[in-house]
Amino acid sequence: MKRFLPLYRHLLKVKWPFLIGVASGLVYAVASGLGLPLMTQVVFPILFDEDPKPAEDFALDLPAWVDRILPLESGLNRVLAAAHDWVSSLSTDQFLLITCLWIPLIFLVRALAGYFNSYLIQYSGLRVLEEIRTDMFAKLQTLPLGFFKRNRSGDLLARLMGDTEILRQVIVNASSDLIKQPATLISALVFLGVQASKDHSFFIALISMVTVPICVILIRSAGKRLGPRAKSLQREGGDLSAVLAESLQSSLEIRAYNLEERQITQFRQRIRKMLGLAMKVAKYRLVISPSIEVVAALGFAAALFFGVRAGMSLEGFMAMGMALYMSYEPIKKLGGIHAQFAQGEAALERMEFIMNEPDGQAEPETPVELGKPAQAIRFEGLSFAYGEESVLKGVDVEIPVGQVVALIGPSGAGKTTFANLVPRFYDPQEGRITIDGIDLRDVAKKALRHHIAVVPQMPSLFAGTVRDNIGLGKLDATGEQIETAAKRAHADGFIRSLPKGYETEVGERGDQLSGGQRQRIAIARAFLRDAPILILDEATSALDAESEAAVQEALADLVKGRTTFIIAHRFSTISVADRILVFQRGEIVADGTHEDLRDSNPIYQAMSSGHVI
Repeated sequence: MKRFLPLYRHLLKVKWPFLIGVASGLVYAVASGLGLPLMTQVVFPILFDEDPKPAEDFALDLPAWVDRILPLESGLNRVLAAAHDWVSSLSTDQFLLITCLWIPLIFLVRALAGYFNSYLIQYSGLRVLEEIRTDMFAKLQTLPLGFFKRNRSGDLLARLMGDTEILRQVIVNASSDLIKQPATLISALVFLGVQASKDHSFFIALISMVTVPICVILIRSAGKRLGPRAKSLQREGGDLSAVLAESLQSSLEIRAYNLEERQITQFRQRIRKMLGLAMKVAKYRLVISPSIEVVAALGFAAALFFGVRAGMSLEGFMAMGMALYMSYEPIKKLGGIHAQFAQGEAALERMEFIMNEPDGQAEPETPVELGKPAQAIRFEGLSFAYGEESVLKGVDVEIPVGQVVALIGPSGAGKTTFANLVPRFYDPQEGRITIDGIDLRDVAKKALRHHIAVVPQMPSLFAGTVRDNIGLGKLDATGEQIETAAKRAHADGFIRSLPKGYETEVGERGDQLSGGQRQRIAIARAFLRDAPILILDEATSALDAESEAAVQEALADLVKGRTTFIIAHRFSTISVADRILVFQRGEIVADGTHEDLRDSNPIYQAMSSGHVI
């Protein structure tokens, strides 16, 4: 239970609906645990008495009856006198009708209280779920790229959606029952205790309550077995979501290589494994209720045996039976709550995996203001590794502001990692990067990235229109600015040829557009950003020859006056570069202009000869 306490802060935002819901639950509990046994004890004997009394006679017995039900010796005189006068004025039929109406009245109170309890608790739960999911989503937005490379998106989605739903049930629904069910139990026990203090046969019948500890043992035993299996089930659920997401995102490859049967087989195997785990969870969760019912029946039989031997009347036994039922019902439901907490703990562990993930790129306590770069970007003694895999080793280089630098070299040489360190997508393990002498780790990440535009090799488009996607480069851009950026990226022509022009929906991940069209929208986004630092990661790789020629002109315009890093495997892409850095095995092995490298560097020579590096 202690592990869940930090999550209860979310209830503060819905404290009044939650508290009213809990209060309604308490009314429901009292109406059930105390109202129903009282109704059984009072109403049925009046209705089925072999020698029914008129209202006047009942009025005379009223003080004694109230004293039997509510053992209070003072403060009732005026109430009893008023009740006496009112009851005496009733005819026999009126008295019978009012007595009968006690039954629907009790159930009406239970129904209204139960409805408001369920409705308000459900509302509070959905609000809590909203807060938990928002917190998790916000946390995911701050985690470094390395976290997403280590974890599958489908599993993260399962943690965000599925596990948080289980937590909602625990925090709100189960927590409400932790108040309502004990209140019902206490109300019933109060009735039994009061009656036992007045009637020796009731006291003897209470021997049946020794079965309660047996119920507790059953609940704890089932909970211990349920917990590990719930964790395995939720872990498998995350893996299944990851497999599903992977299949949906790779539909072309699956069909191209006839992998349909393989994917179906894998999916079926995981579904069957989940089914087995789900049935084990169900076995231990569902065994609680019938086990408690059997124990309760034994207790009830014991109460019947000892009560009859002690001379208990039918009237007394009916009331005691109702009270015993209202005692065991909460115990049964508390057993279900225990199972919910066991599953919730498994969900909490999976959620904490995200929430407790350390941010390896923490924001500085006192951020330094970064103006528009005026001097140079300096890489000093830079080393970086993904886990144990070293990618950059002792890189030391200075890039003057406004210089266009091409990064070339074989795949895996460290080019993309080198460029990704500039916007702090990663932080180096050794060394530092400075802009105008300011360490990037001393600058707020948002402020730093405001100065940088990135055009990746495979740009992501978001659900929405073409205009929306270009506008991401500058959220407050006008329609005219967006269209101007598209023209500079040589994208305006194809955009206007689309069915709805700039208002055309791009589809999921931009699937309604070709690769070249997506690339040009990303370039238009960079034009709109108008940032002083530019990173182009194979920005023309998806273009055909005609489009590439047009975009090369656009890029030549885009890089003017900007410090630009161009990652490339083809010579045509680096034609606008002022300087070339050649990477190999994580080190810069050559640094110079086109003329410097033309005769001296084999990698540059291969590129200039038309080879793709």
